[in-house]
Amino acid sequence: MSSLILPAILGGLTGSLDPVFEPSYPAILFLLLCIVIGISGFLGFRSRDVADLIDSVRGQGLIEAVLLGLQAFSIAFFLPFALGSLQGDAGANRLELSSTIDVLGSYGLTNTIAGMGSHLFAVSLVMAFIRLCQPKGAGYSLPRAVLLVLASLSYVIYILAYVGRDGSIYWLMTALVVFLIFRPHMPAGLRRRIVITGATLGALVLLPIVAITIGRFANSESGLGGGLWDYFGAQINNFSDYSSIDRPMTYGAMNFPLVKGAFCSTLGTVRCENWEDIKPFVFDQYLAQGMAPWLFGTYVSDFIADFDYKATLALLVVFALLCHRACIGRDSRGRMSLARLLMIILCFLTPYWGVFYFRFGIINSFLLVNLVFIILVWGIQFVFPVTAVRRSTVDAPLEDVRATGPGRLP
Repeated sequence: MSSLILPAILGGLTGSLDPVFEPSYPAILFLLLCIVIGISGFLGFRSRDVADLIDSVRGQGLIEAVLLGLQAFSIAFFLPFALGSLQGDAGANRLELSSTIDVLGSYGLTNTIAGMGSHLFAVSLVMAFIRLCQPKGAGYSLPRAVLLVLASLSYVIYILAYVGRDGSIYWLMTALVVFLIFRPHMPAGLRRRIVITGATLGALVLLPIVAITIGRFANSESGLGGGLWDYFGAQINNFSDYSSIDRPMTYGAMNFPLVKGAFCSTLGTVRCENWEDIKPFVFDQYLAQGMAPWLFGTYVSDFIADFDYKATLALLVVFALLCHRACIGRDSRGRMSLARLLMIILCFLTPYWGVFYFRFGIINSFLLVNLVFIILVWGIQFVFPVTAVRRSTVDAPLEDVRATGPGRLP
């Protein structure tokens, strides 16, 4: 929550964040309550369960081969567009985004497959750290781990192709949480090397953010600093402002178009409006009340835009309960399975990314692709035998995680 509160306070003190309406403190308290509920579902996660997963991996080589192939293809496809987005005036490139979308869309299935591969970047990071945590001679492979990390950068490149900064932010946030999950299972020396290498790679990943921000906001009225504050610290102000207007409910059309489309196609309902059809009307309702509908307001704001406050609170309670069940669940051998860990991480990204902003409407495909891949990983356990990893006293991490007790997601 500090990622919301501290930038908002500093932005308010410096005057760089200027709300449209007077602050709504009940709305801010509601937002913080929803964030606490969303995070509470992961308090049952235990670090020692990850040790059991590392010790027995099914189909590890096949999963890695699929990821490396898809993401190498994704990088090769999107890299020319990403480099083009950083050339010249990034702000002007952003204004010409519709033409870029048309060009990428003209590649049809090629564009779709490349995008799908990049959406699996978090899985590649998980597989990389599993390799690093396994003992030498029984799974450990630094070259394979490096390849997986580099392949995960396909998501950064994919978003850069659309002149976007979000891919860099999401990659950095995800890499951090995956590292913290596996950190207790690594020798101290390896952890130090990863921190140094990760900091260097993270600085490189941040460069596109700086370049695009300068291109878009350096000459604006708010300046570069204002553009950065608006990106990182305006969520609480925006949520408060949104609570001060009458928001038309879109019943899932705005933020869950794929889910609602599938629901309507299967069951049908009187509220099956297509988002593109009702978008002009909805946006007019926001603008008429003095509020832009595209500002960051956290994932809680996204839920409220589609439903209402009571339904949002109920959805988040159910979400937290399901996440808690996923964290404490075990397979038939009483262990944490890879599929379950991937599902926990996917769910965790909702409140973790979402306190920054999630933009469900443009990331439905990310959720869908990862869910399908997790189901495939789950199915692998019935095809491949367990690959048992035996730890020797020499190769075992300096901290035996089985003796450290419960761990917590950051």
